[in-house]
Amino acid sequence: MSRLIEGFRVEVSKGRCLKDPTKVMVEAFYPGGFGDSVEMLALMLPPLKVKYSKQYRCTTIISEGRLIGVYSDGKVVFCAMDMSEVVDTLRYVKNLLEESSKEIERRGAPRLEDLEAYGKLSAFKLYEYLPKANCGLCGYATCVAFATKILRGEVKLRECPLLNTSEARYLVEKLKRDFNPVILKSLGWLN
Repeated sequence: MSRLIEGFRVEVSKGRCLKDPTKVMVEAFYPGGFGDSVEMLALMLPPLKVKYSKQYRCTTIISEGRLIGVYSDGKVVFCAMDMSEVVDTLRYVKNLLEESSKEIERRGAPRLEDLEAYGKLSAFKLYEYLPKANCGLCGYATCVAFATKILRGEVKLRECPLLNTSEARYLVEKLKRDFNPVILKSLGWLN
């Protein structure tokens, strides 16, 4: 039996959650789908908390230990303990997609090259854009440790004090050249 929650038509199946059989499997459908918002969503979250599949036009979000599959055709799939969790998760997804739509209105649909580059971003790749001083001013012993925390969404790139110096201006220019504003925002360089 399906029900309407947050604008989604929701179907719940008991015992189908592969990760945890005590949870229910939720399939929610949003009329009209999400279109390019799914791709933009993949650029808006920290790289280690999101994965985009071009083949399925799906962004998988990792949130609080839960995998949430968001498909361009309007399907959202995840596991939940109870209906309260279902409502909270759908509200979270809906808010993200609304923000994603606004970003598309401002900047246009994301480019495939940006999605691919963002999906391949690693701590060592991000390290190339850091001063490599291992000064600890950011609160971490090494620039690689700091880069890892950025990719997890635990700190923001702008928290590196050395990137704000004239000596590091070339690194900032390289960042701006290699990444679009949506990616720079998700890494914490732009507000």
